[in-house]
Amino acid sequence: MVEAKKILSQLEYEHISETVDRINVVNIVDDSRKVKEGSIFVAVKGYAIDGHEFIEEAVNKGAIAVVGEESLNHLTVPYIKVKSSRKALGELAKQFYDNPLKGKTVIGVTGTNGKTTTSHLIHYLLEQSNMNTSLIGTANCIINSTVYENAQTTPSVLELYKHFYNSKDDVIVIEVSSHGLAQHRLAGVEFDYAVFTNLTYEHLDYHESMEDYYQVKKKLFNQLKSHGQAVVNVDNEWGARLCRELNAKDLNCTGVGKQLSSNVVMKDLVSVGEPSVTVHYKHKSYQLNWQMLGIHNLYNLALAYTTVDLIVKSPAQLKEIVSNFPGVPGRFEQSKLPTGSKVVVDYAHTPDAVKEVLLTINEAKPNKLIHVLAFKANRDESKREDMVKHSLEQSDLTILTTGDLDHLTENEMNEELHKYQIEFGSDQIKVLTGRVSAIKEAVLKAEEGDWVVITGQGHKSYQQSNELNTNTDQETIDYLKKLLSVEQSY
Repeated sequence: MVEAKKILSQLEYEHISETVDRINVVNIVDDSRKVKEGSIFVAVKGYAIDGHEFIEEAVNKGAIAVVGEESLNHLTVPYIKVKSSRKALGELAKQFYDNPLKGKTVIGVTGTNGKTTTSHLIHYLLEQSNMNTSLIGTANCIINSTVYENAQTTPSVLELYKHFYNSKDDVIVIEVSSHGLAQHRLAGVEFDYAVFTNLTYEHLDYHESMEDYYQVKKKLFNQLKSHGQAVVNVDNEWGARLCRELNAKDLNCTGVGKQLSSNVVMKDLVSVGEPSVTVHYKHKSYQLNWQMLGIHNLYNLALAYTTVDLIVKSPAQLKEIVSNFPGVPGRFEQSKLPTGSKVVVDYAHTPDAVKEVLLTINEAKPNKLIHVLAFKANRDESKREDMVKHSLEQSDLTILTTGDLDHLTENEMNEELHKYQIEFGSDQIKVLTGRVSAIKEAVLKAEEGDWVVITGQGHKSYQQSNELNTNTDQETIDYLKKLLSVEQSY
């Protein structure tokens, strides 16, 4: 238990109905179902549910204080009125867990594409440099060397602070989404390093415009400590702008890019075969070799390498470690099939990411490229047409299918997919609503020298059941590999 007075000591509030002296708190919650005797309940206005509607229920279940944004004067327990419940939640959690990031090095990674690969590589390089490191990201969380499943890119603020509290590691790497920033899930977190991978067309079903999207991403850099360092891809126009704006505020920004004016200059980029890039900075050059194909992944590599070098200051040692990086599940994850064809599973779910993946495969000169392009239901529909266009330009065959259906039926999604087949013609587009059926079709069509690319789902588990009872794209590929091996043995 923690004294309420201590928890509220750093909170900016507009009004408190009565004293909280001598009140002990057992937990902080924003879900009335989790309230118990001794809880502080924080009423948050969500997008579908308003927590203020559940205040009475929370008090009846034993909440000893309530925090909210509305003016209330009828409660039988102390009520603390604040400007933003979401921000207050972070500050309360920070105090409840006694500032669990104190003494730790905190690294945030944001951007439209590349967050997961970059954050995983930073984690890997630090761990291999004998620095115990936690990772909180899309693919999973790694705390004290234990791997946990993760439902969101940036977990809720209460989950985050619980992770921080449980972590005994010296460094914490956090994959930071725009939704997480907009919803103040990182309230109270101060960063030593912040990495910007890029900004491209995405989430405009959530953000009003690219400018709004940029301003939300920029919030991460407003949470840098006074001595903090930004590492930014300045070949991206939004990254170049970010670095200029940070420099104008006398904040440390290390620009990474191919331009000679960059602080870290990328040269001699080899994106296929045996991928490598030479980074030049501090009057020295280091050639970095690794296994992940694609120009976009070379940027992820350069950003991660630069960030970790600022911490461990051992570029030669890091150069050797990079070459052994095992990759990330669902991020340009490659498999070879018994037929002599290859398969890539990639999370690419934006027009730019889809384009980059397909361009990379074409650099490897496949005989044919078969693209399984998946759309998630109830997600930004404005980007779908561009993804189809990129697929048609770069692929010999596009198979349109679904990701998660959410609240749509398979028939509704089927109609949606057929719109694109009608618009662009059926010669190059095939529609198979069942995702596993689409993957199976592509894999069985592929011959020696062909590549199959499956985008949109990456590492994530399927929500719908399927004919093969597989849970992920990679599981489906592994199943089909065994099937093909058995067939070839006869």
